[in-house]
This record gives sequence, C-alpha cells and structure tokens, in this order.
Amino acid sequence: MLAWLQPVTPTLVEVVEEPTRETSVADILMGAVGFVGFVLLAAAVVGLVAGAVFVYVKHGRRRAREQASFAQVVRLNLNQLESPEPQPPALTPSSRR
Repeated sequence: MLAWLQPVTPTLVEVVEEPTRETSVADILMGAVGFVGFVLLAAAVVGLVAGAVFVYVKHGRRRAREQASFAQVVRLNLNQLESPEPQPPALTPSSRR
C-alpha cells in the first residue's frame, strides 16, 4: 500500500528530429528546369499522337472515297494535267445586237 501513495515522477522524452537540408537557389532552379522539361516532353508526345491521328483520319477518308461506288461520288477530275481548250461562248440571235 505504500507504493500506491508514493508520488509518480514523470519521465520527459525529447524527440530530436533530423535537421532538414536547406533549399538553395540552385535547387529551385533545377526543379523549375525539370518541370519545364517535363511539360515540353509531354507537349511533344501529345502533338505527335494528335498528328498521327490526323494523318490516319485523312488517309482513311481518302481510302473511303476511292472505294466508294460511282453512284455515291461524282468525280470532277479537276486535277488533270491536260485541260481542254477553252471554247468561245456560243452566239445566240439575241446576243448579236
């Protein structure tokens, strides 16, 4: 019963953390350059993928036009190298005044 009446002395524990490293200007610049490099790389990848999709879609449309039947498509053949000679307009009786 005497042990129960004795005062309890608290034990203090001091937690010592590791000192953190100082952040210098060089650390901030390296972080900024790394971030900008990452953004540029991501933009290049997205641009290449978008370009590939656009080229694929364009070639797909060209193939679809080439495979279409003549009932669906009328070709004007405007890109031929030889063009017919231009004809003068026909004169009608009302245009001879």
